[in-house]
Parts: sequence; structure tokens; C-alpha cells
Amino acid sequence: MAFTLGDLLLIFDKTVLNPYLTVFVPILLHFFTDNKFAFQQTDGLVRYSVVRPFAPLLYKSIVLFSAGAILRFNRSLNKKALNNGVNAKFDWPKEIIVVTGGSGGIGGEAVKKLASKGSQVVVLDVLALTYTPPKNVHFYKVDLMDYDALQAVSAKISKEVGDPTIVVANAGICRGKPILQATKRDIELTFGVNNIGMLYTAKAFLPSMVKNNHGHFLIIASQTGYLATAGVTDYSSTKAAAINIYEGLQTETKHIYKAPAVRFSCISPSAVNTKMFAGLKAGSGFFMPRLSASDVGDLIAKTLWSGNSSNLLVPAFAYISVPSKLLPDWLRVGMQDGGADVMTELTPHKPLN
Repeated sequence: MAFTLGDLLLIFDKTVLNPYLTVFVPILLHFFTDNKFAFQQTDGLVRYSVVRPFAPLLYKSIVLFSAGAILRFNRSLNKKALNNGVNAKFDWPKEIIVVTGGSGGIGGEAVKKLASKGSQVVVLDVLALTYTPPKNVHFYKVDLMDYDALQAVSAKISKEVGDPTIVVANAGICRGKPILQATKRDIELTFGVNNIGMLYTAKAFLPSMVKNNHGHFLIIASQTGYLATAGVTDYSSTKAAAINIYEGLQTETKHIYKAPAVRFSCISPSAVNTKMFAGLKAGSGFFMPRLSASDVGDLIAKTLWSGNSSNLLVPAFAYISVPSKLLPDWLRVGMQDGGADVMTELTPHKPLN
């Protein structure tokens, strides 16, 4: 596998920006170089204070340690906020996991991974499974846009398997057409599956999670939800909505339904090598490596198994899209111009015609 920006950032995070390592650098500089701390006696409660300014190399080492410490502190605050400051435990052989769109692609890879820990995994899809399922994987054919059918399937799952405790809202489609070329059917399907179906899924399976104050609802969105891409305006719009659904469900479950232990996560991948994005033009392998369905499936499983809520973009360079709405327009437009031809030649498969 090629070396990527994400690999480089991970190395920096584990070394240069690791405060548990860099805390020793100023100490070593003090005792083994001419970059020493100088102390002066005071009349206050603390008898000695450190003389400033510091020696140049010593100053840089302190800045490096401080940057790492601030980064770790920020992550701690994020984790506490996303999890409402409440701990939650999951017993994986006893958990029941629903994966929408789990017949193949990202969903299929997630199903196979999640089933490996003994959880009962329920696949909801309009398509048949593309793999041989283990005994703990159950398939129910249903159109997520059919509210009554989904409610009926939900009741059937509760009776035959049990009340789901985890949902991976993965089902999604991309018709791959600029908006003036998209048909009425294209637009209705894209919003229907990617948004209406997601909300219907929440209405079908969240009530039992709220009742028991236990569960995890994970949404698959997209980097294009933060920065719209030419050629897929409808798809980008649905993924922006998916990110808002994630945020809305989290705050409603916390404040309205008083179930703070229920987890909510969102994963927003960039380009993934699946049938849905056939014809996608490859970008830089270093900055924006093409993800595989297995890569995202592994990340889904890792996120759920952590027991904590997360809001993630992959690969690492995808995070550049998040602040785009706050940037001056010339910068945002420049970022969009840079990827203007990425999706203009898509030939995605069409599971719903």
C-alpha cells in the first residue's frame, strides 16, 4: 500500500506531537545542552520562578510540547461532548446490529466484519446478498422509502431476532448526473434513499434504543456533504442533509428523549472504489488515496467496537473540506475548481431504475 498523507500525520501524532514523549525534550536540553532553564529567587509563595525569555531551542521544544498537549486536550473535550459525558458498555455477542444497504459494497464489508464478534447482524436491502453469510447474519428485503413496509419489517425483526441495539445507516445511491441532466426519477431516488430512508430507519429502530438508553446509530455521509462537487449536486446535497440528520438525532435524543448513553456517529469518506463510483477520476495517491469498501467497513466496525461516538472524515486530507463554508468565497470556489472534473465521467450502477 502506498504511503499517504494520513500515514505521515499519524507518525507525527505518535512522535513529534505526542506530549508524553516531547515533555522530556526540554528536560534533556536543560541537562545536556547549553539551552538551560534559568531560575531566580522571588519573595512570593513560590520561592523560585523561571527566567524568560527561554533559550531558542528550549523555547521551540516547549512550543512543541504545548501543541501536542492542546491537541490531546481538544480530543478529550470532543470525546466528552460527543458522548454526553456518559459511559456506555456493549456486550458484542448480545448486540443486534442492523446494516442498511448491507448486501454488498461498504455495507457488505461492514456486515462481515461486525459478524466476526458474534453479534446478530441484520441486513436490510432491496438487493440480494452478494456474499455467503455466516449463521448470525439475517437478510430482510425491504425498500427503505416504504414507511409501512419498513415498520412491518422492524416488528418482524424484533420478533424473530430481537430489538436492534445498533444501526449502521449505510444505504445510499448516486446517479452520477449533473442536475440539468438528472431526471425526476434520479432526484427522487437520491433524496428518497439517502435522506427519507435514513429518517424512516431512525423512526423504526431508535425508539427501543431510547427506551433502554442503550445503542449506537452510525450514519455514512460523504466528504461532498461539506464541499459540493460538480456533477453530483443532488448527491452532495443529500450528504449535507445526512450530516445534519446525524447532528439533529444526537441532540434530540439527548435533550428531548433523555437517553444520553445512546451513541451517534458519522463517517464521511472521500472517494471509495465501489460500483457506485465507477468512472471516478483518481486524485493524488498521497493526498487523496482511493479507499476500498473494506477500508470503510473496517472503520465502521472499529468505530462501533470503540463504544464511543465519533465524527470522522477519511482519508485525512478530507478534513480540508470541513472549514470551507467559513473561508472567503474565492478560497472555497478555488477548492471546488480543483476537483471540478473528478465526478464528471461517473458511470455508476443503478440498483433502482
